[in-house]
Amino acid sequence: MTQTTEAVVDRYITLVDRAVHEPETLRELGSVFAQEATVQFGEMPPVTGMAGITEFYRRFYSDMADSKHVWTTTVLDDGTIEVRFIAAWRTPDGQLGSQGGIEHVTVDADGLIRELRVLSLESEGA
Repeated sequence: MTQTTEAVVDRYITLVDRAVHEPETLRELGSVFAQEATVQFGEMPPVTGMAGITEFYRRFYSDMADSKHVWTTTVLDDGTIEVRFIAAWRTPDGQLGSQGGIEHVTVDADGLIRELRVLSLESEGA
């Protein structure tokens, strides 16, 4: 795996953090996801295709006033990118939340995310 391939994860996370303040940013998801990509958060049903993925993220971030992720990436032996992340957010009414977890990301030959699976999540509200 090249650093360019891992950079797609950096672009993805930066984009979703921006989308909290700039919802139109979600139109840029096509620059990080393959057209028939699949996203699955834990036990939630998987979402496939750009229209579904865009709507999923629009709904997911619609009740946040601010969001910030920090993360690290490791390329596993099979080429999967493992992402360990921590996210913190604030809702419009001032409540705080945080979550950490592990994602596995596979990338296609064009360097776009083909599959993103959130394997584990730990949440905390404040």
